[in-house]
Amino acid sequence: ILRVMGATMNILDKVIAYFNPERAARRAYFRSSLERGYDAASTDRLSGDWMPVFGTAEQVASGQRDLIRGRARAAELNSDLAESVVLALLRNVVGTGIKPQCKIKTKAGKLNERLNKKIEEAWSDWVDKENADIRGISTFYELQEMALRRMVYDGEILVNMTSEGADIPLSLQLIEGENIGAVSVSENGNSIVNGVEVNKYGRPIAYHVFQTDPLGIRSFNEARLPSNRAFLLHKPRRPSELRGVSMLALVLKRIHDVDEYMDADLIAARVAACFGAFVTSNTGNSPMVANKIDSKGKKVRSMAPGIIQHLRAGESISFAEPKRNAGTASEYSATQTRRIASGMGLSADIVTRNISGNFSAARQNMLEDQQSFKQMQRFIIEHFCMPVWRAFIEACYLKGIIPANDYAANPKLYKKVAWLAPGWSWIDPVKEVNANKEAIKAGLTTLEDVCSASGKDWEEVLEQRKLEQDRIKELGVALDMNGDITNLADDTTTDMKGDDS
Repeated sequence: ILRVMGATMNILDKVIAYFNPERAARRAYFRSSLERGYDAASTDRLSGDWMPVFGTAEQVASGQRDLIRGRARAAELNSDLAESVVLALLRNVVGTGIKPQCKIKTKAGKLNERLNKKIEEAWSDWVDKENADIRGISTFYELQEMALRRMVYDGEILVNMTSEGADIPLSLQLIEGENIGAVSVSENGNSIVNGVEVNKYGRPIAYHVFQTDPLGIRSFNEARLPSNRAFLLHKPRRPSELRGVSMLALVLKRIHDVDEYMDADLIAARVAACFGAFVTSNTGNSPMVANKIDSKGKKVRSMAPGIIQHLRAGESISFAEPKRNAGTASEYSATQTRRIASGMGLSADIVTRNISGNFSAARQNMLEDQQSFKQMQRFIIEHFCMPVWRAFIEACYLKGIIPANDYAANPKLYKKVAWLAPGWSWIDPVKEVNANKEAIKAGLTTLEDVCSASGKDWEEVLEQRKLEQDRIKELGVALDMNGDITNLADDTTTDMKGDDS
């Protein structure tokens, strides 16, 4: 009880203990019992260094966001482990680009193929670097990759949709996080928190950014970008989070530790390799003529395979036996890499490109990784691709590509679109194809779902299939293939005639 009292006493308890030690002991004992209700809330000597920081997301991150961003960028430049994690995301989430498929329908509810094709042709022209990027450097799909890369390393990227453009009045400008104003004031009834102007509900109204020259030198001039023309791409984890923190923040220290450990192990290996044997002398008068002298004045004797060397009187030799355990480096690196990969929602196999284990294990890892990639793909589609598509449709309206009167009457109709994200190859194509065939027959999936899982447009697949079959019949080529496309209407007519007869 006395030990409990010493750990939990406050000033009031000490006063009570001075006058009534028994009552003070009871108070301390029952308070300790309450604290032991949750081990996670204990404040004993074993958890004395486990004191979290309290506050909103912006209060916690404001003083640390820039430092984390700087360390993440340093890892981007120097850490192959950090880059392997990010490249795994870039390859599987964005790949060669997440592409749109226009889904505008007629009043009868059917796809307006003529208008959809016209808009998709305009899109294919706009995505070129001369139009999509205000700098004229990157295509739209390259901007997708850059935006995801910056969101992972920096935690955020501000996308400004300008009215510039060679053919269509739209170009994208990517603004890095350090250019967003880091001021917290109140203006016109709205709060400006770390450069983000929000209303009373916390909804972003505008973004305040610093003007910079091409060399990145910041001026004191500030620009206000309204949220209907600019958006901040970041993945918030708390409702009070207005700015992003590097997605590597959870594993960044571990990445740094692994890199430092591997560098230290390399230095240890190089030091151990510098010495093969040591010659000691008891006389202290060995002739200098027998020794080579290096640049630092040290005696050096070389060793060669199979040599027999006679020592002088008073000399003895001992061989270097470095205590370094080379096996621990690979084990440590593999363990930490698994923890880093799991912290990012990935498997170590896809990060290290070292596929090990049997078919079932590889497939299970692949399926789990694909779930992570699909979540990120959906996020990029909803928060990056869709705002750009809506701005693109408005630009097409201003350019006269789509009917003005019809668009003004129902603008939402013209923003219907499906996005084709990069798919993944099958581990066992025969099993996967047969499973998809049976699922389609049973009505459990559709051709569109199967094709989109591979990053393909089902209509383009059928059109290409029909084109190939017509060409094969025209040339009279015999191929070992089946699944010919037949005219269902003709088949039905034939069947009905057969029934009548």
